[in-house]
Amino acid sequence: MRVTSATWIATLLVAACAAVAIAAWIGLPNGVPINYLGLDGHRHQENSRYAFGLIPLIAAFVTATLILAPTLGARRGVERAAKPFDMTVIGIAGLLLVVEVALVGRALDPAFNVMRPAAIATGVLLLGIGNYLGKARQNAVFGLRTPWTLADATVWDKTHRFAGRGMVLGGLVLMALGFLLHDGNALGVSIAVCAALPLLAAIVRSHSLYRTLQRG
Repeated sequence: MRVTSATWIATLLVAACAAVAIAAWIGLPNGVPINYLGLDGHRHQENSRYAFGLIPLIAAFVTATLILAPTLGARRGVERAAKPFDMTVIGIAGLLLVVEVALVGRALDPAFNVMRPAAIATGVLLLGIGNYLGKARQNAVFGLRTPWTLADATVWDKTHRFAGRGMVLGGLVLMALGFLLHDGNALGVSIAVCAALPLLAAIVRSHSLYRTLQRG
């Protein structure tokens, strides 16, 4: 197992997420107000305590999977992208901790908008990963593994620098929108767009770069 400072930081964040969930489970027996569309076609509103435990379980599973990835025959690949990989591990654990705290805020105040801190935290995650993504070198584990980036190291490097800049821009925009917008649906769309658009643009960019190099 690849144990680094990022491993310990992510583990502490997951533990903090679990501690918040346990405290909320004990102290807030009514749970979190949720609104969902039932199989009967009608919207339902109820309180659920199980939402407190869901996020820590997701955080533990995702973090453990990322930490154990090098053990599953991918150690060399992770070492070639160590900084962005570590930032991803820490960032995801931190994001899920923020979501857990936001759920507690929602339980304390039904008017609390969970999507605002989630959007801001996702923006920080994109900013952090994007800042380091350009340092990822060609590997078979972490990064934008398109047929074109895997076929040419130059395409890989240029694509990841392009994607990193896009993620930084997307993160800054998303953080700003997290402060400016109040509608939960609009924030949800903003998170999806700001997270997906830089990656989709980078995939297209990798194809374009590869074709240009082939012509040259």
